[in-house]
Amino acid sequence: MTLRLCVILDRDRAPDRGARRFLAAIAEDARFELAAVIRAPKAAKPLPRALRIAFAIEARAFPAPDNAPATGPPSVDFATAAQDRFDVAIDLGNAPTPPAIAARHGVWRLSVSDPGAGLAEARDRAPVTNVTLWCHRGDATPRAIATARYDTKFLASRNAAFAREKSVQLVLRELARLDLDGKLPAPADPPPPPRPFASRDLPGYAIRTAVKLGALALNAGLARLGRRPGAFFLRLIEGDPLSFDPARGTDLVAPGNAYWADPFLIEHDGALYLFHEEFDYGTGLGQLAVGRLEGDRLIPLGPVLPGSRHLSFPFVFRWQGDILMIPETSATGRIEVWRATGFPTGWELAATALEGEPASDTVVFEHQGRWWLLTNLCRDSFSDFGAELHLYAIDGPMLSSLTPHPLNPVVIDTTRARGGGRVFERGGRLYRTCQNNSHGIYGFGLTLTEITELTDTAFSERVLRRILPGFQPGIMGCHHMDAAAGRVVIDIRRRQIGARRLWRRQDQHPAP
Repeated sequence: MTLRLCVILDRDRAPDRGARRFLAAIAEDARFELAAVIRAPKAAKPLPRALRIAFAIEARAFPAPDNAPATGPPSVDFATAAQDRFDVAIDLGNAPTPPAIAARHGVWRLSVSDPGAGLAEARDRAPVTNVTLWCHRGDATPRAIATARYDTKFLASRNAAFAREKSVQLVLRELARLDLDGKLPAPADPPPPPRPFASRDLPGYAIRTAVKLGALALNAGLARLGRRPGAFFLRLIEGDPLSFDPARGTDLVAPGNAYWADPFLIEHDGALYLFHEEFDYGTGLGQLAVGRLEGDRLIPLGPVLPGSRHLSFPFVFRWQGDILMIPETSATGRIEVWRATGFPTGWELAATALEGEPASDTVVFEHQGRWWLLTNLCRDSFSDFGAELHLYAIDGPMLSSLTPHPLNPVVIDTTRARGGGRVFERGGRLYRTCQNNSHGIYGFGLTLTEITELTDTAFSERVLRRILPGFQPGIMGCHHMDAAAGRVVIDIRRRQIGARRLWRRQDQHPAP
């Protein structure tokens, strides 16, 4: 049975990116019936005039991208819809209070529906922008049913647009959960909202924004001059992936105007090989390379899959006597599986999947006799692959059959959604390495989780360890890890102009 939905839009404005993307997704999903689209009966409370002018100028000077579907279905009169009954009403308008709509599971509203949402986080340079999905049912106290975290953009107008568009994925996932379980999700613990952006905050915000823009321009100039700002390098460490010390090891640094990142290890014929991305600052593209480890030395063996497209994340693994590789090929708009024909530099294309769908940092793994695929997809205008993790049941590494998990994206959290290495098993327990892309920094930290539930209808994990860049002076990030033959390899990112020292601890181990 489909869920009958009513979508409520702003009374006076055209649907924004998020609303248009949400309406398109609902129209294409057989689990839902878009029974009515209405305009809110009340207008939104406007921002103070000084803020409206300031952010209108900012948005015009630095326009945010917009590739959401252009149009949606026509709206119906509010009075007509108010006499109908729905399963859920989704309020994407900006009115001060949700309208009175008869909905069995209440009126759902995102915290980013507030006109000022997303502005304060940019003012404060907050590590993340929190979003809460609220359920309003009559006169009862609103109930938080889900939360999400997104990396904060330093421009307030862009951060607001980004959070509003991204967070509709949270609504879609919780509607899918309602369809699956037949009841509202368990209450969530919402984070406290920030102090609203006030007109008196504009001078300080303007100064910080100007400094940030200057730092970005300076770093771009340094990159052209070969100074490699924010470059990654690799570190080899003796130890175990669950307990290694990131401050100890041997560093491997790329020559020239390049950096090395996304390392993967594989043993073959008694030798240990290291595959990695080699990013060229001159071209702005990543390519794949491989070397053989001899003690703490990396002996370069040449490029892998040379060409003119961007490649990274060379996930290498064994299957049925073959060595396979799934690199990050989002620029091509599909997932590619390559088979070694002349290891380590000779490869042939063996399979493709998700044609027309840019996917990043894809891994496959077998657990209890079943194969699964994890990948990061971009369902927004901002090319952000860091906040949403998608899960598929597959028939094996050749990817001839992919079944999307009903609760995709199974993780919506910029501190742990994007993959940072392979999924591995120890003692029957399943572990996942993830990136922490907060603080406005790609590759700010490394998170290790344990996957505690993995079925056709459920996915959950718990954070075991967070490695933050305070373990060594002069760095700003660490975002990938792999292990083999008693060795661990991570990539570490050097500080660049404008990066802040906001972290103190080497890493954090949350309580079980």
